[in-house]
Amino acid sequence: MIKKTMEHKIKALLLDLDGTLLELDLDLFVPALIRLLAPHFSSICGPEQFAVHLMGSVGAMIENDDPALTNEAVFFKDFCRRLNQPFDSIYPIFEQFYKKEFPRLRPWSRQRPGARPLIETARRHDLKLVLATNPLFPLAAVAHRLEWAGLSTEQFDLITTVENSHFCKPRPEYYLEIAGAIGCRPQECLMAGNDVQEDLSAARVGMATFLVEGMILHRESGEPQCTYRGSLEDLAELINKQEDR
Repeated sequence: MIKKTMEHKIKALLLDLDGTLLELDLDLFVPALIRLLAPHFSSICGPEQFAVHLMGSVGAMIENDDPALTNEAVFFKDFCRRLNQPFDSIYPIFEQFYKKEFPRLRPWSRQRPGARPLIETARRHDLKLVLATNPLFPLAAVAHRLEWAGLSTEQFDLITTVENSHFCKPRPEYYLEIAGAIGCRPQECLMAGNDVQEDLSAARVGMATFLVEGMILHRESGEPQCTYRGSLEDLAELINKQEDR
């Protein structure tokens, strides 16, 4: 771990989900999800075309910078345009899929032993807990993945989802929106995750960062720049050692 104690007292812990609290490789998981979802749109387009449209609309969410639009609104506006279908015929397909079929993807994930103890440690220290997963999925899908991780939605003060978020990682607005929602200054927050480009970008708004080892994603060259680095157990230890200020 890079540093042993907190430089500043933190009030909120932001935690990524996939690859951080849950062992899940998105490069394998997303294609599996698409294969499971595509047949529901077979009367509209083929599987390859569906994948292009789906990922294109996901890209529209990531690129959106309009604070008046939720990620959900951006996605369905773009996706319905691509398929030339009304919202009322498309939305129920996704809604039922995430409720009933998404759980079939559980074998692509594995629990991380340090996840639950970390959450319990943060709670003992009265930290505000945010599940800062990139808000590309609805709450139903996030709740399933939390269950796979041995956790639950009730353990978090805020969960970023496609329904309640207006920005995505790595935009700084995503982290500022979280800070505003939980009533903390960015300097009072610690963002922990395994994705160098997405999670460590929280530093751009003044948040401390913790790079979680084990499934690190780093798409660029050079040494990752973070405040702290280590395992989930190291993060729990860091919180335990936080000094009153």
